[in-house]
Amino acid sequence: MKTTGAAVEETENPEKPRVIVDFDVLRTYAAQNFRDLGGHPAANRRRVRAGRIFRSSHLAEVPPESPISRLKLRTLVTLQSRAEVKHLGAPEPASRHGVRWEHIPMGDEWFSDQGYTEIAGQTGRDHLALVMHFRRDWRRFFKLLAERDVYPLLFHCSAGRDRTGVGAAMLLAMLGVDRNRIVADFLESNLVYAKVPLTAGQLDPLFELIDENGGIEGFMREVIGLAPGELAIIQEALLED
Repeated sequence: MKTTGAAVEETENPEKPRVIVDFDVLRTYAAQNFRDLGGHPAANRRRVRAGRIFRSSHLAEVPPESPISRLKLRTLVTLQSRAEVKHLGAPEPASRHGVRWEHIPMGDEWFSDQGYTEIAGQTGRDHLALVMHFRRDWRRFFKLLAERDVYPLLFHCSAGRDRTGVGAAMLLAMLGVDRNRIVADFLESNLVYAKVPLTAGQLDPLFELIDENGGIEGFMREVIGLAPGELAIIQEALLED
């Protein structure tokens, strides 16, 4: 789990490096790294619907000038661990009338009050690990997206770039968006987190696994556990006719 500059100390245990997170620094990124995932060209001359699904950093505070303050949301999905929500605060839109808040605490086994324990993995495959270690959570997330009455929907983690980034990559792939555009959306987070930039190659292991499963439909079925009918509902909800 990348801390986007908020890590201030590491323990010396090489087997379980404990990273201490500066939540005060992380708190300053509230409501940043926000964007609409709509507008991307998709397969078969279709386009991702605008105003239907959004991504962001944590939302413990939402400044009045933020476009998030004006969103008419039906659903808010929080991918932060319980420890992150405890320290940063619950997302502000969850308190709005008519907004359904779904907390999918992705990373509970990593985070504690002292920070987080990095997973052991191969160098350069951290973002694939965010998929593989949390497949059950991603299954819950995409099954939620397959409910017909959840849009407009906003999903977020703390920084809005790693968990949220791979979630957006999988979703845009499901919608038939070209990989170059998926990577461009992923790298847009660097406008906010310039000191610890993401790279295009960080998505390569995920794309390779998708290809190994015969494409995105096979990947969503075999790796994530999404039924074909559920994938079709998401595509129907998020693609223009």
